[in-house]
Amino acid sequence: MHRPTVNGERPTFMRVYRDDQKFLTFRINALLWAIVAVFVFLTGSFWFVQGVQAEKYRNLSDANALRPVTMPAKRGLILDRTGQKILADNQPAYSLTLDRVVMRPIVKSDKTHRGKLIAFLSLVLGTTADDIEARFEKGKAIPFARPIPVAEDLSLTQVASIQAQSLSFPELNVEPVQRRNYPYGTMASHIIGFIGEVNEKDLAQHKDLKQGDLIGKRGVELMYDEYLRGKDGTQFWEYDSHGRRLAEVRSARQEPEAGNNVYLTIDFDLQRRAEQYFTENEFVGAVVAIDPRNGEILAMVSSPEFNPNVYSKRFTPDTWKLIASNPFKVELNRAIQGLYSPGSVFKTVMAVAGLAEGAIGPGTTFDCTGSAVFFGRRFRDWRRQGHGVVAVTNALKVSCDIFFYNVGARLGVDKISEWAHNLGLGEISKIDLDGEKAGIVPSTDWAAKKQHRKWYPSETISVAIGQGPLIITPLQSAVMMASVANGGTVYRPHVVRMIERTKPDGSVERLQVASEIVRRLRIPTGALETVRNGLWKVVNEEGGTGGNARVAGLDISGKTGTAQVIAQSGWFSTAGLPFMQRDHAWFVSYATKENPQMVVSVFVEHAGQHGGTDAAPLAKMLYESRFKEQIASAEHLDLNNPETLELIREGKLP
Repeated sequence: MHRPTVNGERPTFMRVYRDDQKFLTFRINALLWAIVAVFVFLTGSFWFVQGVQAEKYRNLSDANALRPVTMPAKRGLILDRTGQKILADNQPAYSLTLDRVVMRPIVKSDKTHRGKLIAFLSLVLGTTADDIEARFEKGKAIPFARPIPVAEDLSLTQVASIQAQSLSFPELNVEPVQRRNYPYGTMASHIIGFIGEVNEKDLAQHKDLKQGDLIGKRGVELMYDEYLRGKDGTQFWEYDSHGRRLAEVRSARQEPEAGNNVYLTIDFDLQRRAEQYFTENEFVGAVVAIDPRNGEILAMVSSPEFNPNVYSKRFTPDTWKLIASNPFKVELNRAIQGLYSPGSVFKTVMAVAGLAEGAIGPGTTFDCTGSAVFFGRRFRDWRRQGHGVVAVTNALKVSCDIFFYNVGARLGVDKISEWAHNLGLGEISKIDLDGEKAGIVPSTDWAAKKQHRKWYPSETISVAIGQGPLIITPLQSAVMMASVANGGTVYRPHVVRMIERTKPDGSVERLQVASEIVRRLRIPTGALETVRNGLWKVVNEEGGTGGNARVAGLDISGKTGTAQVIAQSGWFSTAGLPFMQRDHAWFVSYATKENPQMVVSVFVEHAGQHGGTDAAPLAKMLYESRFKEQIASAEHLDLNNPETLELIREGKLP
């Protein structure tokens, strides 16, 4: 079929159709390119806004919206056992924060502003520019919209200086806060501990914490932090894009919940007397007073002490250098972390073990001539002329080394170790304080595993009188004596008596801390009675080494100890030697004999004197304080009346 032609040419409408088709194709392509261009533009803009300028718009968004403001919860109080003495409370104080949202536009318009700010803060806070820079750097971990802490516990002079320059430095805010305060300064500092700012480790362990929060760092403040800390509240404030606070949204406020109050087991008077004794005599050492009926710690002193008010503030480099350079390690809680040879105090364990195991009996005697040979070596008694023929009660009374050398030779180190551990030595007591050390009670297994060697029998002789590799804490000595006093029950010692919580309805709930029995020992009654009689003689009979602890009208029982710290080849006193070469002094005791209510362990580091000279007098003071009513009533007893004497023997009268 042929297409129509005109004079041999195709019609004009065919050319028009082709032209229209080309134009339509061009328009479609142009539209597609326009769409692609718009898409590329939008994608680029999205990338620029969300990527390059993300931080800028995030900050503007945070600033021009609701911003949370933390309302710190009041930390719970720490009180003595009666609740009459507040040992840790909170006081109004002022802290300084910096608002970076307000600061940013000022710095952009004035490049010198940041330098002026640092110079001003250095002057007002009395620190260096580098220190201020470090505080700013630390604050970078905090979200930009939240103010960063710069300083705390400002003086009124500092507050006035900062407020006087509020127009020049509007980014600085002085805020009223609660500061932890320890009214009695150093008193019971190793028990109470202190608080401090969270570190990276704290933040990793506690997801509910944030940079700048304060938590317990030592002692009860640390161990009971979850009870004491409470729960912070939050206010929500409207801010404009310039960081200016507009108004609080009160309907969104979350009120803070105060922390719980913690009552210690500490007897305020006993604690104060023990600390004064160490301070007045310039002694280094520790004291532990414990109730043998339940494990409550009535007093615990580690000397020298520290002031927790210093630790609860921001350290200056000079302050830290001063603390770190103290040769007596004030942070060390000697009562639970100090490890020392127990000396003759350990003879109490030897007497219990020897009698319980049948190695000796109440009438077994040994002749003490001043020295004796065991396993080819000569060992000395502390008394050059010896003590003559003695049985176990008198051996305890005069602290005869030769007697207990013989007991050690008969028992062997493994039996000694077994009974020492049973009585609480050489192991963690699980007291509710941080950093407790276990110490060492040697055995053949210990020598093989820890020192990769054989234990030699002659080493047992030294252990028998509390020397050699045997090391314990003062707390362990108190736990041991408490077990002897109460008939063989080992309690877990604790320093917290009660936790007091206020419920939302305003009612008060008190949670008692229950006593916990670790183990009950099966010590033959005869063995216990014999040991107790010997310990009573130490204090109350003439010639006993603990006579300086004697109190008229009160039956005190105990054991003195003198622990050597350097090798000694003869009989001499270390009192005149340099401090670090002097003997340690111990006195561990309980009262009363028939109704034990308190155990006191006194340890004086490098005393240079006998335990009965430096340690026993403090124990006497503490017993006089605790039993003052009983002592007073004893002064009026008719000791010529047979009925009165019988009541005394039965323990019904002092």
